[in-house]
Amino acid sequence: MKSIKFILMLLFLCVLSTSLYAQKAKKTTTVKQKYGCSSEIPVAKMYIEDTTPGRGLADNYYLWDNGKIIYVKFLSGSKSLQDKVKTIAKEWEKYANIKFHFVEVGPSHIRINLDDKGGHNSLIGTMAISVPQDEKTMNFDTTDFKTYAAMYRTVLHEFGHAIGLLHEHYSPISGIHWNKEAVYRELKQTQGWTKEMVDVNLFQQYNVNYTNGTKYDPKSIMHYPVFARWTTDNYSVNWNNQLSEGDIALIKLLYPKDGERLNEAPRFTVSDYTNTRVVNSDVKQGISIYPSFNISTAGRPARVYFIAFFYDADGNPIMKDGTTYSISKIAATYKTAVLDVNQKLSANKSKFDEFELFIPYNELPVIKGKNNFQVEFRVYLIDDKELKILYQSKRSLFNFIKS
Repeated sequence: MKSIKFILMLLFLCVLSTSLYAQKAKKTTTVKQKYGCSSEIPVAKMYIEDTTPGRGLADNYYLWDNGKIIYVKFLSGSKSLQDKVKTIAKEWEKYANIKFHFVEVGPSHIRINLDDKGGHNSLIGTMAISVPQDEKTMNFDTTDFKTYAAMYRTVLHEFGHAIGLLHEHYSPISGIHWNKEAVYRELKQTQGWTKEMVDVNLFQQYNVNYTNGTKYDPKSIMHYPVFARWTTDNYSVNWNNQLSEGDIALIKLLYPKDGERLNEAPRFTVSDYTNTRVVNSDVKQGISIYPSFNISTAGRPARVYFIAFFYDADGNPIMKDGTTYSISKIAATYKTAVLDVNQKLSANKSKFDEFELFIPYNELPVIKGKNNFQVEFRVYLIDDKELKILYQSKRSLFNFIKS
């Protein structure tokens, strides 16, 4: 079993992004539609590279069950606009063994916000399950819907993310020779993107573990436009307005209407998180942490880590010795277990103290002049070379009182 020091190193150094949603793009005369979407989840990726040819990209860890009925609800938008989104989204149903069932009341898996801000974005696949029922999981900036073609390609793209697809230009063999400085400069000016946002949304590459049998596809609905001025060899990819043959082939493999899914991965989901209760105990000489959540498992068995990280009131990680910053000295506590498939487990639902994370007082030093702290609960899945985030809570405030 990997040591907690190794796990902490991965968690703090390999998480690429903690932002789930896109930034509002600025007006531009060179890019007619807002450029791209920030639909990647905060996922820690640790790979060992190999030379297998790259293919169409999907995150098999966040795929829905094959044959799943996915409940979808609109949080805003006119009925006319909603009806258009419904019609476009159902294009995926022609080829994938899933169904989108649109509801007006009751629980839902996907919740759509339609307004004039927020950019275009969607959580990847089953990550939507971890979001509270009153919050969106997909956003459309309707100022881009001036033409039906723009609306059509955008809705197809975001619903592609919602069923587990990744950006096609992340392919490890796309062979795109970026003129990075030109891209940084233009997207800062026209979209307000920082260098980090460009790196995350354009230049990162996924490992071949995320390939599923179709070659790199520049015609994919999941591919960003690439302008010739952005590459050193004038390579370009236009706006793609419909599902490509590669998209159709890939989605048929991921959600087959006949036979079993290939490349099955552990598919674990955390849902119904309510709060993290913190209890000071002089008897135990430490702090007990009681997160409340459910977890469901499918696909293949895998190891899961339940971790509580501690921060001061300003959001800085607390060090065990109170001063020295080191990965090995980050104040955290965890439990781990290998979970089998087809399980539905609950923690601190019927009884608040049935699942406990505990940290001794000597690992949470008193900081002079401070007694307000924060705790953050995270759940990670480890599968061979892959480290996948399943849940990351908002930070809860608590008072650290040690007598």
